[in-house]
Amino acid sequence: MTRFVLIPGLLSDAVVWQALADRIGRQALLADMTHDDSIAAMAAGLLDRFEGAFVAVGHSMGGRVAMEMARQAPDRLRGLVLVSTGHNSGTEAEWPKRRARIAMGHDSMEMLADDWLPPMVASERREDAALMEVLRQMVLRHDGDIHERQIQALIGRPDAGAYLPDISAPVLLLVGSDDGWSPPAQHQEIAAMLPDADLRVIEGAGHFLPLEKPDETLAAIIGWLNQKGFPMANAPDDQNQPGTDIPPTPLLDRDSNLRGYKLNKMAMSLGAPESRQAFKADEDAYLRRFGLDDATRAAVAARDWHEMVRLGGNLFFILKISAVDPVPITSIGAAQAGMSHEDFLKERLGK
Repeated sequence: MTRFVLIPGLLSDAVVWQALADRIGRQALLADMTHDDSIAAMAAGLLDRFEGAFVAVGHSMGGRVAMEMARQAPDRLRGLVLVSTGHNSGTEAEWPKRRARIAMGHDSMEMLADDWLPPMVASERREDAALMEVLRQMVLRHDGDIHERQIQALIGRPDAGAYLPDISAPVLLLVGSDDGWSPPAQHQEIAAMLPDADLRVIEGAGHFLPLEKPDETLAAIIGWLNQKGFPMANAPDDQNQPGTDIPPTPLLDRDSNLRGYKLNKMAMSLGAPESRQAFKADEDAYLRRFGLDDATRAAVAARDWHEMVRLGGNLFFILKISAVDPVPITSIGAAQAGMSHEDFLKERLGK
C-alpha cells in the first residue's frame, strides 16, 4: 500500500494537512516535525515509521523534508507534492535574523507569532481574523525549544538542487502568487531541475497556501494524484463501489446557520484573556451569555468536536476552545475522522 506522508512546515502541525488527510483516508500519515534538529533526521525518522512505497506531500520546511526523503529512499518514492518551499542550502547571511527569532521564541511565542505570521500570508488576508487566529493558535501549540530545533534544521538544510535532477518520480509544485517567502520564481527553478514536474500557481495566496486557499489547494492536489493514477482509500471511485456507505452530509439550514453563528462567535471571544478567565470560572453561564442552546452547550461541555461541527460550528473557530483547556490536536483530528485517538495515532501518524 502506498502511504501519503503529509509533512507540515515551521511551527505548523496537522491543521495544515487535515483536510487532505480526511480526503485520502487510511493511507495518510500526518507527520510530527517537532523532535529533530536536522532535515536529514526528520526525513529518516519518517521513513522509519512505515515500510514500502510513499508519496511525500510537504509544505515549506516540510517540502525540504519531502525532497530529502526522496534522496534517502529513491526506490520507495512514487511521487512528491511540494508546496511553498525552496531548494537552496542555508547561508551565513541568515544567521543574525534567525538568532534573533530564536531568542524571541524563547522570550515569548505570542510575540513571535504576532511578528512572524502577517508577512506569511497574502496582504489582503491579514485582516481575516478567523484565518489569522487559526495560524496563531497553531504557532502557540509549539514552544521555544521546538522552534529552535526547527530553525537549526533550516539553517543546516542541504542543497536539494544537487540531487533534484535524479528524481524520476512525478512532482507537483504548488505556490501562491503572493508568496513573498518562497515565491513562484523559486518554484520555477525547482521545476526546471526535475525530469517530470507540474507547476501550478494559485492566485491570491501567500506562503500558507493550504490554509489561505484550502479548496483550491485540495482540488489541485487530488486532481494531480488522480491524473497520475495514485489510488486513495477515500477517492470517489472507491466510494462508488458496492457495499460502501457514504455518510450523510449535514444540512446547513437557517436554524443550524444561526446556531453555528452563536457557537463561532463564542469561540472567537476566547481570544481575549478576560474571556478565557470567565469561561473557566463558569463555563455554562458563559455559553448562555451567547445564547447557545442546550444541545450546543452539551457538545461544548463534552468537547465533542464532531458534534460541534455538525451543529454548525466552524473548526477554525472552535479550535480556540482547545486553548482554554489544552487538547492535543490529534484528538480533534480523531474526532473529525470518526476514529478513536489510539487508532488515529496508529493509522494516520504511524505511532
